[in-house]
Parts: sequence; structure tokens; C-alpha cells
Amino acid sequence: MFPSGSRSTGSLSLGRLFGIPFQLHWSVLLVALLFGSGLAASYGGIGAVVALVGFLASITAHEVSHALVARRYGVQTESIQLWALGGVARLDREASTPGGDAWIAAAGPLTSLAIGIGSLGAMFGLAALGLSGVGLSILGWLGIINVVLAVFNLLPGAPLDGGRILRALRWRSHGDRFRAAREAGNAGKAVGFSLAGVGMVMIFNGLPGLMLVLTGLFIALSAKAEMMAVDIAERLQGTLVRDLTWFGVAEATGDTDADTMWWQRSRLGGAGAVAVTRPDGAIEGIVIEEQLQAVPEERRPYVALTQLMVPTSRVAKADLDDDLSDVLSRLDPAAPVVTVWREGRLLGVVPSRRLLARLRSAT
Repeated sequence: MFPSGSRSTGSLSLGRLFGIPFQLHWSVLLVALLFGSGLAASYGGIGAVVALVGFLASITAHEVSHALVARRYGVQTESIQLWALGGVARLDREASTPGGDAWIAAAGPLTSLAIGIGSLGAMFGLAALGLSGVGLSILGWLGIINVVLAVFNLLPGAPLDGGRILRALRWRSHGDRFRAAREAGNAGKAVGFSLAGVGMVMIFNGLPGLMLVLTGLFIALSAKAEMMAVDIAERLQGTLVRDLTWFGVAEATGDTDADTMWWQRSRLGGAGAVAVTRPDGAIEGIVIEEQLQAVPEERRPYVALTQLMVPTSRVAKADLDDDLSDVLSRLDPAAPVVTVWREGRLLGVVPSRRLLARLRSAT
């Protein structure tokens, strides 16, 4: 699964995989506790740890496959993150062709299916040799759960991988990617509410269906959010990032307090943002003017910009010649500003107020 948006808040950075930032969200601990108790009862403490590590490694492989196939089609991955409901490979743009879109989406479920079949094959092969024990049981569990993961992700509705594949097929069929995305979104709402309905029936019959209800509602709400984003992107089609870029962003060191920055906000011009720099001059984050305004006046002298900034890893990045409609999926709601780069150098920003003004004029 790779829905748009960011969940970097509350995440622990674990380094890089194939050059891609790899993060672990705190909600994974909830899943570990939920699964761990049941696994420990079946496989013992050590077995439960091995099974959980294998499960997380499987999800990571699923997301890495998305990223590597995306790279082949010229799409870069900003980060890979594991969280409560699976994993997210955050792509920097959509694929430019239906074929690329389909293969990027299919890579994850195919990897999960391969892991599942491989695990089950290894279990049966070792059992045929007369071996037995907890290790074989764990292989079987990993095999089954990866096959289930593959099948689940292939359900034909956004934001699941199957929804991306459906979008690509419809895009190829009629040539309109926005219409295709709306069709996948409608399918996603249907899939999500259907799963939630099945979960409710299970609960009423005394079966554990709460997780299915929550997952179904998440899918339905995510599909609705994607459809809203598609409507906005369609209205912005043809607008380049350079058309709305404010050049010459103000810079300040991280130890600058909010009060000083507030009184010097004329340096921000109409951009409404300031780049926070390290001592070596590298940019580590962005503070938007609304964040400065939100700090109570009496506290501003005691609040440093580093406490307010959004790290550059969470800020949408774009090139001057990017189509603005392709950039929207990278926006973080907590920092709705687009940073504009060229060869690793920050050129400017697209302020949220300019985005809103263009949206109003396009309505």
C-alpha cells in the first residue's frame, strides 16, 4: 500500500535502504503487542520475536519493491515507512504512463506473493525431509500471512495496490488519468465500506471484526481524500511550479527565536516561509508564517525556530518545470508549502496562499 501524504510525525529513522530513508512509526509497537501475545502463546517468546521480525521484513520488502520498480520508471521514493496498517512508500511523483503506474503498483503484491509461496514451499520441503518444530510453523505462518497480504492489497480500490492497477487499466482504456483516479477512488470507497460492513456483521455474531471495521473505514476515507485531491489536481493541470514560485526565501539559524523572526518577518516578503539552516549552511527545515503567528506573543522569545520547523524530509519538493497538479500528492497537511529546488539548492517556495488563490481562480 502506498497512499499519499506523510506520517513522518512520531517516526524513528532507521537509516537508508537502497538510498531511501527508512522510518518506523510508533504505531508499529501497537501491532507488535497485538500480534506478539498471540504468537508467544503459539511459538514461545523467541519464536514470537522471530515471527514479528519476519513479518516486518516482509512488509519492508513489499514497499522496497514498489520503490525499486518506481525508480526504473523515473519515479523516486522520498521515504519508506512502516506503520500500524502496513507500509508506505512515499513517491515523489506519479508515473507518467499507465504501464509504469501498473507495474509500480503490482510490484508490492507480487513480492508478497513470492515471499508467501517461498515460505510455504520451504515449510513443506523441510517437512518432507522429516524436519519439524517451531521454525517450520513460523515459516507456515509467514507464508499464509504474506499470501493474505498480497490478496488483500490486490482488492480493486484506491488506495490499495489493486486500486492503482485499476486506475492504470482505466487510464489506458480511455486516456484520462483524472477520470481513472476517480473511478479507482469510487471503487475504493465501495471496497472499504464493504469490509467495514463485514466486520460489523462479525462483531454482532461474537467474532473479532473490529480490526476489519477500522481497516475498511480507513480505506474508504483515504479513497474519498484521494478523490478530493484529484479534483484539485485536475483544476491545476497545466500550471507549472514556476508560475507560482516565490524566489528568494529568507534564511535563519535554528537558534533564532520566534520573536526575533516575527519582527523581522518583512524578510519573508510574500512567501510566508523561512528556511532554517544549520551552522554549515545546509537547510534542515521550513517554518511557515502561520506557525509563527500561532505562538503566543509572551512565549515567542523562548521558542526557537527548530521547535517550529518542519524537516525538509517532510516538505514537498519540486522542480521549476514540474506540473503543479503532480506535486499536490507530496504535500504534507501540516506544512502545505512546496519547496522548489534545482541541483540540491533551494530556489524558492510556492506559498499556500498562492496555491489557494490559484485554486479559487480555477474553480
